[in-house]
Amino acid sequence: MGFGDELLVTGHCRLLQQKDPRKVRIDYGRAIWNELFDHNPRIARAHDKDVQVYHPRVNGLRPYASAKTEQRWTWKDYRPPAGEIYFQPDELAFARKFSPDVVIEPRLKGNASPNKDWGVERWRKLVVLLRAEGLVPVQLGPRGSQPLAGAELIETRNFRHACAVLARARAAVLTEGGLHHGAAAVGVRAVVIYGGYISPRQTGYDLHVNLFTGGKPCGMRIRCEHCAKAMAAIAPEMVVVELRRLLA
Repeated sequence: MGFGDELLVTGHCRLLQQKDPRKVRIDYGRAIWNELFDHNPRIARAHDKDVQVYHPRVNGLRPYASAKTEQRWTWKDYRPPAGEIYFQPDELAFARKFSPDVVIEPRLKGNASPNKDWGVERWRKLVVLLRAEGLVPVQLGPRGSQPLAGAELIETRNFRHACAVLARARAAVLTEGGLHHGAAAVGVRAVVIYGGYISPRQTGYDLHVNLFTGGKPCGMRIRCEHCAKAMAAIAPEMVVVELRRLLA
């Protein structure tokens, strides 16, 4: 599971507690804990009694999927609840040192579908355009990360620290994935680049401008021409126009 899926879990725990105040035990069929659950008063620990139970993966599927094969996901319509992160004083103190103009995230996690990749050349063009707008693009990552030329790196220890910094940004430009769920959790406006692999009807938030150009999302886990064309239809100039609207 990725950070985005675990943020969805925290959002569902919030919704469950609106109907039943008991803590929520997360049941994956085996013991799993994610750092995003740390300090969350809604989520039950092993010693907690009289709890309600939430099963995030019915039949082993993510809540926005109805089927999965080696090559493809089949999506279903879903309204993602914004997640929650309960930051600690040291995380907030770290983040207060920064006030990013625009956070960008060109990287994909290692096992992500290649069809979520907007392409490094488009990201490089976006950095040039942002600089021309007087905006400093910022990337978040551990020590040793290599930001795009023209972007600045803020070294973050982990995903929680990254989200704490993201919470202080004016806006973000992100691909669909963990950090776009993080932006929703901390209430940051973002332009989210979808392309054609998955659509906002599965993982989109009203807070964001969601750029989906694929007609019907294909869910292909291997590189496909449909998604390449969908990504090519999202020009860096288009992203800047939408970002201006968010910042206006």
